[in-house]
Amino acid sequence: MRIFHVCADAGIPPDGTKGASVHLRSIAAGLRRLGHDVTMFTARRSAGEAGLPVPARVLSGDASIREAARKIGAPDLVYERYTLGHARGLAAARAFGCPFTLEVNAPLVLEAGRHRPETVHPEDARTEELLFREADVVFAVSEPLRRHVAGIRGTNEGTEVLRNGCDPTLFPVPARLDRALGDVLVFLGHPKPWHGAEALPVLLAELVRRGRDPLLLLIGGGDGADQVLEGARLRGVGRRVIISGPVRHEAAARLLTLGTVAVAPYFPESFFYFCPLKVIESMAAGVPTVSSAIGDIPTIVGDTGMLVPPGDPRALADAVERVLVDEGLRRKLGSAARERAIRRFSWESAARRIERAACSVLQEAAS
Repeated sequence: MRIFHVCADAGIPPDGTKGASVHLRSIAAGLRRLGHDVTMFTARRSAGEAGLPVPARVLSGDASIREAARKIGAPDLVYERYTLGHARGLAAARAFGCPFTLEVNAPLVLEAGRHRPETVHPEDARTEELLFREADVVFAVSEPLRRHVAGIRGTNEGTEVLRNGCDPTLFPVPARLDRALGDVLVFLGHPKPWHGAEALPVLLAELVRRGRDPLLLLIGGGDGADQVLEGARLRGVGRRVIISGPVRHEAAARLLTLGTVAVAPYFPESFFYFCPLKVIESMAAGVPTVSSAIGDIPTIVGDTGMLVPPGDPRALADAVERVLVDEGLRRKLGSAARERAIRRFSWESAARRIERAACSVLQEAAS
């Protein structure tokens, strides 16, 4: 199939280092590996196509998609990453008479209203409803988010869960877990308010109080990382925090394997719609995870990691300490997590789900 992969979010550079950019490239790469002809259309221009898995064009309006179709041929499928207030992928699919599939990573109207209310336009809710109702298939990254989409769409039909994934080739050798560098706690990603990163300085200080000698390796950067460091300094453990800053995905994967335990300490949320990439990639690296038992995380982790009540600092410290102390448990969890992530959550598996859904829509249209 010729697939046009559309992302109108100017905050997601196709060659960027944050999780959304990784997700964008990984879906395109997975579809390409299955033999499909994929072209990305993004609002942000990349520095060059050398690091991209497929050709990329700048999305400068509906005309840019039509112009590309004249040069390379009309698409058989349009796959769009949902962007607040935009419906360019839907418009293109209807113009070309091909199926339209929508990827939803967050309830953007609700999320923007909560965190960035100045960015929400009165028309955005109507555009969201239009997209959710008109898409031939909507892929949501979690079951809670799928239910949210289905509620707006008015039916469960045509909605599927498509969780985040991992690239096994980034983790050819699992984490050693031998504590050669001591107790290394890893947190993957640029910390945001909803990631629970405020719990990290508290955890670090508590482990020191219990007689442990931990380091916190934060693989990411930005204001959130600076806030973690400041919180650690206020608790007298600032020198134990190492911040990598923004790094390429391949480098982040290598750093991840230095960890003894990975932490994802989310706080309580009534609507936890995330599918944490940090958890899946930590599992793929063979690093045992300690995560909050919230949303889809228990389904992702299964029995290959430690789950704790969200927002419970004592339970978090107890679980992390148990993994640090018990080498047998650490290796058992790390090995099982790696096998589970690679078997169930590869990007190629996600691409196959998209392929099956698209083929089903095409067959139905042809019958």
